[in-house]
This record gives sequence, structure tokens and C-alpha cells, in this order.
Amino acid sequence: MKTIRSIRLGLERIPGTLVEFPPEFAFRGTEPGMATTTIWNDLEGENDDRCAPEWTDDSIESNDPDAGGIPNFEPLIELGADVDETFPALAGEEGERIRQSVLRHGIDALGWYSSFHYTGVQWGIYIPVSGLIYTIREVFGPLPVPLMTKAHLAFHAILNHELFHFATDYTMAQAELIHREPWWLPMKTAFMQENPPYYTQEEKLANAYMLKAFRTMKPSLRVRGKQEALRAFVRNGPAGYCDGHLVEPEGWGRNLEQLAHAYVSHSEKGSRNFLLEDHDGFEFGYDWPAQFPIRPRIDWRYCPIHLVHDGARLGVPNNWLNFFSRLDAIEESDDFRENLRKLAPPIQQAWMRTKGRLQVAITRGADFKKWTGDRNGLWSVRVNDSFRVHLRREPAGSWMALKIGNHKEMGHG
Repeated sequence: MKTIRSIRLGLERIPGTLVEFPPEFAFRGTEPGMATTTIWNDLEGENDDRCAPEWTDDSIESNDPDAGGIPNFEPLIELGADVDETFPALAGEEGERIRQSVLRHGIDALGWYSSFHYTGVQWGIYIPVSGLIYTIREVFGPLPVPLMTKAHLAFHAILNHELFHFATDYTMAQAELIHREPWWLPMKTAFMQENPPYYTQEEKLANAYMLKAFRTMKPSLRVRGKQEALRAFVRNGPAGYCDGHLVEPEGWGRNLEQLAHAYVSHSEKGSRNFLLEDHDGFEFGYDWPAQFPIRPRIDWRYCPIHLVHDGARLGVPNNWLNFFSRLDAIEESDDFRENLRKLAPPIQQAWMRTKGRLQVAITRGADFKKWTGDRNGLWSVRVNDSFRVHLRREPAGSWMALKIGNHKEMGHG
């Protein structure tokens, strides 16, 4: 896939393809005082000076052999020290406002995708803490699993729905570059005047993709009942959203064609191109389904992902939930540097490679995990088959490497 930076450079040369972010959407991640953390953005070229991550077989789901080398996004989630299952949330006016919004906007009330066709705002997927809280309690609440597991399930449900909107955005941008005219904006503008103010076919397929992606998850998230819980939520959604569970594997092609034709019909040149349309059920050879980058799965690495810290309005503390997918800054204590200096050069080099990769992305191969008990507050990462490093997260958000040693020395058996 082309990075969106290069695509936007092309779109800038086509009048009407890019537009200022609508003021009426300003509450979506840009409300004054609303803190937003970008938890993924590397393939936009902001970190070209860093060591690229190695997406190894360990990063790919073992029960998804057709993943095509695309790993699942696996951010680390850290719950506040005082969090338990009884935290107060979804009560009062704010809780009711979220419920009413879900009735009107389905899962898009719990997270949203801001298109790269908009200027004046950071594009990408936004997942607010309030949306995660709602999904944890209302969708996955009855599941007999820890709160941390429910938080991961909630995150992936919202993320995968919005990833389909990104894939559609990408597909229409390719059509715009080919035909040298706007497709995405005319379609969105037209449906904003309708009731409901969105295209039901796109929301149906976004929910269908969400359900499909939910079937393939890492072992710790293969929870009994999670699929049924998400399907029940989908069935109770508004128009379009509620039909996501009806899309069968063999029906994906036809459904994607219908979605593409809706965008075609709102363009000028495209709508006059007889070969792009579906006439009386007869296709003229243009393979619209192949244009959507959804197989084997949508590559999330090309789309920024943001966490919106809006939990305070539901009465939860600011540190209730934290996400991170990389270690932005890693410092080394004096003791660590002294221990590292005594080790063989290959081990020193392995640590430098590990350190560089962690600053880009935490992959499953790093075996990055939090310690408990007498090592509470420490995190452990694999350097190679024999050595590990212990780190501590500093209050300012940076990380301090404290100790390096072999598995036995580090207490890993």
C-alpha cells in the first residue's frame, strides 16, 4: 500500500477532493481540553530514522495462515492501580447521552474514523475511553473474564469497524487519482442530508468486517461467548449497522460492488463510465472487490490510531486506562550501562537492535510483559533467546532500563 502522505500529495492536485474539517464534528477528538494520545502512527514517515520493526511469524496469528504477513495490532493496556469491576460509569446524564447516541449511530458513537480527505485535523481512528467503558460494560460485561481482557475485546471491536471505513477511504482515493475528480466528498455530502445521515451499506460491511476479524484473535482473547456478545450488539444497532451479521463469506464480493457503485454514482466522470457501473446485474469486467484492501486483512499499520482521554466526564480517573504500542524514549540507568559493558559485543548489539525496535513498535516476538509480586512496576523484554532486560515506566512516560541478564539471573527460570 502507498502511504497516505503520498496519496494526499496527489489529491492536492485535484480540486474538490480535500476539504476543511467540518466544524460540527469538532467534538470528535478536538474539543478544547480533551487530551488525545496517538498510539500508532509510524508508517506515516514520522520515524524514518528509527530501526524498522521486524514482523516475525510470532507477530502473526497462528490460526490465520492467510494473514499475508500482516500482524494484529496488539497495544499494551495498563489499568490504574485502583481500578476494579465496580468503577462508577455510565450513570447520570453523560451515560444516558452515550446510550442515546449508540441508538442513533451504532458503534460509531463509541469510536470514529476521521478521513485523510479532511484538512485541519489529525486523520485516523479515534477511540475514546468513554467508548471503551461502554463496550466493556454493555457488550462484554457478562463474560466471565478479567476486566483487562474485556478492555482488549472492546478496543478491537471498535478498531476493526473503523478500519473498514479507512479501507473504503483508501479505495475511493485511488479512484479519484485515476479519474482526476472527487468521489469521496460528493458521496459523504449527499448522505449527510439523508435520513439516516450515512450510507447503510457501508455501515453494514464495517460491522461485518468487525465480526469477521473477531473470529481470529490471539489465544488470550479467544474467549467463549465473545462472538455471540458482539453479534447481539450488532443485531440491536440502527439501520445498516444491524445487518452486519447477515453478510456471508460468499456475499462479500457483491456487497463491495454495491458499496463502490454508490460512490461511482455520486461522481461526474465515473458515473458516465458505462464500464464501472452494474447494469441490470451484468458486470463489465471491472473487479471492484479487488480494489478494497481488506484481504487477507486490513493493514492497520497505514492508519494512525488515537486514544481520546475523555473518561473524566463519566467519573473515572485520568489514569484509569492507558495504551501504548511502543516505548517512545528508553533511558539506561548507570548500573544497567555498567552491566551491559561487561557483556559480549553480540549481546550489546542485540540490545541496541531491541531498543530500536521497541521505539517503533512492540511486537509479540519481544515478549514484552509486566511483572507482578516483588517485581511489581517492572516490565520485562526479550533481547535474544538467552537474555532479557527489566524496565520501569517513569512518571513522565519515558522508560528506564534497569537490569540485563540471562533468564536465570532475571528470575525467569
